[in-house]
Amino acid sequence: MNSIKSVVLNISIQLFISLVFVLIAFYESKIPGILLNLTPYLFYAISALILWVSWHFNRNRFIFIIVPLLLINLGFEYLDAKKATNLFLYVSVLYPLHLLLFLSLRERGLFSIWGILKILFFLLEIGAVSYFIAYPNSDLIAFFKMKFFMASFYPLQDLSVAVAIFVLFIISILLMFSRYLLYNGSFLVIAITFYAGFYFVREPHANELSMLAIGIIVFILLIRESYRLAFYDELTSLPGRRALVEDMAKLGMKYSLAMIDIDHFKKFNDTYGHDTGDEVLKMVASKLANIGGGGKAYRYGGEEFVLLFPSKDADESYTHTDILRDTIAKSPFSVRNKNSSKTIYINISSGVVQKSSKDKDPFAVMKRADNALYKAKKAGRNQVIKA
Repeated sequence: MNSIKSVVLNISIQLFISLVFVLIAFYESKIPGILLNLTPYLFYAISALILWVSWHFNRNRFIFIIVPLLLINLGFEYLDAKKATNLFLYVSVLYPLHLLLFLSLRERGLFSIWGILKILFFLLEIGAVSYFIAYPNSDLIAFFKMKFFMASFYPLQDLSVAVAIFVLFIISILLMFSRYLLYNGSFLVIAITFYAGFYFVREPHANELSMLAIGIIVFILLIRESYRLAFYDELTSLPGRRALVEDMAKLGMKYSLAMIDIDHFKKFNDTYGHDTGDEVLKMVASKLANIGGGGKAYRYGGEEFVLLFPSKDADESYTHTDILRDTIAKSPFSVRNKNSSKTIYINISSGVVQKSSKDKDPFAVMKRADNALYKAKKAGRNQVIKA
């Protein structure tokens, strides 16, 4: 389960953006009309930017999220009142389900077999909604308008409210228990903002402002996702070597670091297979991520990790690293095969050093830490050597 702090940190920016636009909608009389009239054009502009960046970085999930909003906005603007009402009826139910579906699907290439299936499904959605707007079906409309609740949520129908409860509940569960906090938090706020815009659709500019807020949230998510891909390791979710280099460039005169290596990892991979080896890496990374003393863990490469301790001396870093070594050594790891399973224990070795006046740059400190790690391995492994 994710900590409340992590959840709050991952939704705070998105919630702030949404709340700003809620305030603008409620106090629209105090906003210059010319600025509010620009809202649809700003939404189209940021949508175009999202589409370009998504295409460039092959993040097609964002394309499938923003294109329906563009079509909805265009429909509200150019369809007659009756057709726009039916569009509102359909998409208030279908778009949140669409949002949940594309949150759940893994990112694939747009022209892979899975990408083509997504495109076909998306075109089917658009075609079905377009057809029933052009040729209304009274039975279908009656289905979308069926009553579930005693209270009225007009202009939202009861089916839309039921879908909202379902979608928000599922995304909230994912937010609490899935490791993809960034996506789940953003999609939760997107769904809430979408429903808020539709519920207050009779207020001037409310829906347009909600669309713009969603566009900004999606764009920020896209930028943060691009940053994550560049600086974070996909397997362990720890910052990678590039992030380590960036953070080392910001260090002051006093810091220490620890080089860490999983003992006998190659032999473990050869014995149990690379899939099990990956699980070991994730287990060790999860322990390293909880390092105390203000330290930060990075995956350096392969089975090697780095712990960085800004403003800490070697004694403090040694203490926290050795506690971590002991924790990992006492954590059982279950290896399963087709017919049985057995419990084994993983050990790590580490070398800890502090920056000295003789070190020309952080990489010289890392070199000394690597030498200390080599000594720990030579001394029998499963220990921490302080240089």
